[in-house]
Amino acid sequence: MDSNPNPEISESETSKRQKALHQLKQSQLIAIVRSDNAESALWASHLLIQCGFGAIEIPFTVPEATDVIESLCEEYPEALIGAGTVLDVDTAYQALSAGAEFIVSPALIEEMIPMGETEDILILPGSLTPTEMHRATQLGALAVKFFPAQCSGGAEFLSALRGPFPQLQVVPTGGILQEHVPGYLKADALAVGVGGPLLPKALVAKRDEAAIRELAVAYLKTVEACHVAQ
Repeated sequence: MDSNPNPEISESETSKRQKALHQLKQSQLIAIVRSDNAESALWASHLLIQCGFGAIEIPFTVPEATDVIESLCEEYPEALIGAGTVLDVDTAYQALSAGAEFIVSPALIEEMIPMGETEDILILPGSLTPTEMHRATQLGALAVKFFPAQCSGGAEFLSALRGPFPQLQVVPTGGILQEHVPGYLKADALAVGVGGPLLPKALVAKRDEAAIRELAVAYLKTVEACHVAQ
């Protein structure tokens, strides 16, 4: 089992996927860096990490995604770097070879989930319904991606899941604006994935550092405010 109930067990004896799960819970935000070129993805990732983002997801729709992941893992060992839009096992292994510490899919791809245990990496399979979420956990997923979250019930949907699935670890993603974040955290989301609203294409294309930094800080301050409120 991956659980580490004994506080005397050293961190080195805890599985990598449990460490990644813990790091996501601490960070509570995953920046999803979509771009039409590797250079822009690297630029945006550097900026977000400098602003304080602790978890970055590079989707495989980004050209040369494996190179971007590898570069970020080497430069920022303290950050959690993952791969997104992973649609098959072969691509998952490419992400793993590049150093990805978590792998995200937009759909429930069942054959990918066992990699979590065999390769000791956090797999976040995409799911939309309670049935899909339950199936993913039965197959061994430690957490699931709820996608597309904001147009599929939002925080109220996640809150409703807490009755039958109190231990379910969920990462809502898809169309989440800054003002939506508190609702998801109140519903006990593991972390919230934010992409387009955090990194508007026009701002990335112009390399508008000031505007993106402002958005990044706003998201981070929202999470900080939720912690204070608790």
